[in-house]
Amino acid sequence: MAQPAPQPTATKLSFMGMVKKTGTLPKNAGGKKVDPLTLAKTKIVEALKLQKGYVTLVAEDKPLPKNQASREASTWFCRQLDGWWTTVRYGQISIPMTDKGETAMLIGDKLEDVAAFYDAVITAITKGELDTQIGKLQADRSAALRGTH
Repeated sequence: MAQPAPQPTATKLSFMGMVKKTGTLPKNAGGKKVDPLTLAKTKIVEALKLQKGYVTLVAEDKPLPKNQASREASTWFCRQLDGWWTTVRYGQISIPMTDKGETAMLIGDKLEDVAAFYDAVITAITKGELDTQIGKLQADRSAALRGTH
């Protein structure tokens, strides 16, 4: 009875001399060469652009798009007696904007002010002005997802 040919071990493979380290890829590392903070910032900027589009729809008295559950899309802005209020979110979590942890902000009397505000926040994120807040939320969210929070 013939014995199966021995399987090569990693140390016997000719190309392994070029390998610096072996192990298991970090979660979400497949093909992503972006750090978690940059990914979080990108998601927030895209969401802000979406919210700005919703501002335009509301200003033009057009309906908001429906989600998969046939419910109207969720907006981060609302009209109150004193003007238009908004938050900036990372996923479902509002980003604290003050030392007291406040998240809601009165922007102005006109809905167009909210769109301009979103543009200013996008610029601030791009410049790194919200890195501390976003980084903390991203770390907390990741820890919660891992169950270590």
